Amino acid sequence: MKIARNMACRVRRTGHGWTGFGSLHARSMVTELPYLPQRWEELALPTRRRIEDAKSMHPLFYTDAAYAQAERERIFGMSWFAVAHVQELAQPGDVKVVEVGTTSIILTRDKNHRLHAFYNSCRHRGARVVSSGATGCKQLVCPYHWWAYRLDGSLKSTPPAAMPKERKDDLGLARVPGLETFAGLIFLNQMPKPPPLRDTLGDLPEKLARYDLDEMHLYKHKMYDIAGNWKLIAENYVDFYHVDAVHPELAKFSRVDDHQPYQGGGQYVGFVTNPLTDCGGPGDTSRFNHFARLKAVESSSGLYFQIFPNVSLTIYPHSMFTMLTLPAGPDRTQEQLTLLMAPEAQKNGVSRDEHHERCEAWMKFFMEVNDEDVAAIENLQKGLANRDGRGMHGEFIPKYDWTVHRFQNMVLSGLEGHTLNEDYMPRLESAFEQMVRSA
Repeated sequence: MKIARNMACRVRRTGHGWTGFGSLHARSMVTELPYLPQRWEELALPTRRRIEDAKSMHPLFYTDAAYAQAERERIFGMSWFAVAHVQELAQPGDVKVVEVGTTSIILTRDKNHRLHAFYNSCRHRGARVVSSGATGCKQLVCPYHWWAYRLDGSLKSTPPAAMPKERKDDLGLARVPGLETFAGLIFLNQMPKPPPLRDTLGDLPEKLARYDLDEMHLYKHKMYDIAGNWKLIAENYVDFYHVDAVHPELAKFSRVDDHQPYQGGGQYVGFVTNPLTDCGGPGDTSRFNHFARLKAVESSSGLYFQIFPNVSLTIYPHSMFTMLTLPAGPDRTQEQLTLLMAPEAQKNGVSRDEHHERCEAWMKFFMEVNDEDVAAIENLQKGLANRDGRGMHGEFIPKYDWTVHRFQNMVLSGLEGHTLNEDYMPRLESAFEQMVRSA
């Protein structure tokens, strides 16, 4: 069942930004928004309640192209979202291309070590400038007419024609308005004059203050093309209820009954495994040195944060896995799984080769876990497609599903141009959080 677009809400679009937006205020991000499909409020209403009375989001939010377009325009078009690790662009001349639906963005590190983000469209005729990432680049050259751009986005030359300098100064690559870094990740915001990233993170920076995430070493990453909606990947990540059924080996290390909330205010979902269970596996806490500044209770715990909308942080005492997702369509998502190690993770007396083998085993373990998740997500996508015309909403079990309920309400709030309304989110505090505060 396809849903027509609501033509009552119009905006004027120029270049790569939206015009006609009102000023930012406490919760609302904009006063005029791109289109939303008809009936969306009717379909969203059962989810926008306290979890005891709520239903899961309607299947059409995961299967209908009109909703996928609305999310690209309203969530990825007007919210901070993650695109890469800082270490992927560690050196001058490093370039990465990221695709957000039909929007292509170039990331660069210039000769002065500054990071930049530009829309991947030549200012001459709009051709795609860069097709893939690279290292050691001196300039970006459009393959259509050889217009060349410096890594700071400024126009360098237009061979064989001569371009007056005053015109060249106005013809650089169109810049993505917002670029900030947090936890070793690069975040972008396509809104003109976006609010600071940390305004949306709430107390998450405080929770991560003792984890030296900006200093981590990127070990390896793997790319996935997943036949599932991007939201299902985020929901699966925060859903610890499925661990026993889907991840028998992970369940030995991170037991379902040892999961506790670690949630404050902000655009994230957070929980913790305390304690982790060393079971002779590749992630045992004794196999690597820990972050140097952790409190004792943090040294035996795993932290899990979904930063809205599209990046998951799995933080152990010695390492971090991230899953960074970008939507490619209603039922397709590009995912990058990355392992980063703590700054001094290699233990004394362990050779470089043995440390590499330990990291490799840890990466292999997590790839196997992720492969199990991909199979579950793709099966769920098929199930939701089977239900999309029947007006069915899923159920919540409050003890386990508060994480999914919170994330889904972030999505619905984002579609309205708001951050999450915490008023009808449960107030959660755990023994772990009390121990961290008292330590």
